[in-house]
Amino acid sequence: MTNDQLSEYEQGLIGEIVYGKVEAVFRWGVIVDLGLSRVGLIDALYVDDGDKYQIDDRIGCYLDCFDKQKDKFILRPPNQVSLAERLRRAKGQ
Repeated sequence: MTNDQLSEYEQGLIGEIVYGKVEAVFRWGVIVDLGLSRVGLIDALYVDDGDKYQIDDRIGCYLDCFDKQKDKFILRPPNQVSLAERLRRAKGQ
């Protein structure tokens, strides 16, 4: 599935805050049911040590994109940047 194969509604959500329910929590990320054609994934790189996601939590995240290989929407919590971006910023200081 590519962005061309997403519904018009789903394409319109890219870059927006969406809400869903946490379905599963793993070391590699958090799976979120968005009520869309595919689930969302918060990659572990977007999760801080202090974040406590639990199954059935209702959360809001930015829908960054659709990852064809993972067959999931990629989510980013508001006001958070990935570990890679944090490291890039730290090197720039």
